[in-house]
Amino acid sequence: MTANNITLGVYTGVAELNALKADWCRLQNHPNVDWEHFFLYLGTQGVSARPWVMAVKEDNTVKCIVVGRVEADRATIDLGYWTPGLGRMTSLKILTEGVLGAMSPEMAAVVIRRLCDELVGGRFARVLFCNIRTDHPLVATARSAPKRFLPMLLADPQAHWRKTLPKDVAAFWANLSRKHRYWLKRLAKKIEEDFPKALSYEVFKEPAQTDSFCEIAEQIARKTFQRGLGVGFRNDDFFRSRCRIFAVKGCFRGYVLRLAGTPKAFWMGCVYGDTFHSEYTGYDPELRHHEVGSLLLTHLMEELIREGVRFVDFGLGSAFYKQRFGDESWEECDVVLYAPTLRNRVIAMSSAAAKQARSVAMRLPFVDRIKKVWRQHAAQQAGQRGDDANE
Repeated sequence: MTANNITLGVYTGVAELNALKADWCRLQNHPNVDWEHFFLYLGTQGVSARPWVMAVKEDNTVKCIVVGRVEADRATIDLGYWTPGLGRMTSLKILTEGVLGAMSPEMAAVVIRRLCDELVGGRFARVLFCNIRTDHPLVATARSAPKRFLPMLLADPQAHWRKTLPKDVAAFWANLSRKHRYWLKRLAKKIEEDFPKALSYEVFKEPAQTDSFCEIAEQIARKTFQRGLGVGFRNDDFFRSRCRIFAVKGCFRGYVLRLAGTPKAFWMGCVYGDTFHSEYTGYDPELRHHEVGSLLLTHLMEELIREGVRFVDFGLGSAFYKQRFGDESWEECDVVLYAPTLRNRVIAMSSAAAKQARSVAMRLPFVDRIKKVWRQHAAQQAGQRGDDANE
């Protein structure tokens, strides 16, 4: 497909993607779309996921790459922690941070036209842009697609937070508000009062350390509300391989907070370029009032400053700690286009109604209390399952 001097190339096989490797590695800037990580995930999925990658060229030079996977998944209605299903459908998912390189509005128009052609041809039932910035050219272009493709946001946009790290630890503390400094020092004092001389930290970076970190993190993760909801870190073959791949690259960072030698909180992520990308974290729910997660986050930021890391990217989700520590944010959303069929129209109408209901519910004064109770129940359920597994 050509528009002026813009051309597209689509790659749907693992072998043929090797032709893009040099350009992909040149443009990649996030661990989620790292070349090796992409193929690691595909290798764990068998035939249930396959690549669908688009190279956008200008004057025969690859300017950007759109990274996606075709998956047979479940169409769901997003109602927060509850996501009822509407049946199976084949989706092209453009991954989080899956647009490598700079894309102009003209390029975005060519990409969306091609995707609409694929939807009409029945190659997949929908195209889902995952967690894409609301100011990205693809968002405006997708939302202005012909109405028969039912362009829509699956949920209201969410803030994505990051923090700029200063050049030294003293400046980090000086830049915090007086109230924030007092709160963090009070947490440290409370830990020392309740657990005298018991607090220690450990960092994991090397490939030989990743399996040990995963075992430690699992001891904590099995007690968290994330485990109760079926999300978050899990000590399985994929996570162990993923940690090892990034450790070999020198990117992996795993942090553990211990009390009297017992792991009580963990945090993991990747240093990619000048940015630490926060990925998975958890703490022992029995220590929620001691806020050990905040203590560990403060410690790891001090460590990252000493390494010369420039930013901490807090990743997906709108947890309050991200607003508390972050100093810059932008909005992200999920944008979807559907193939023009009656079934997809019903699914789209259901999703739109659910989005409206959730928007109204999120403005209710007691919604935060409901979410807190739900998380506590999920943590209790996870803790009970963890205890049963250890018997």
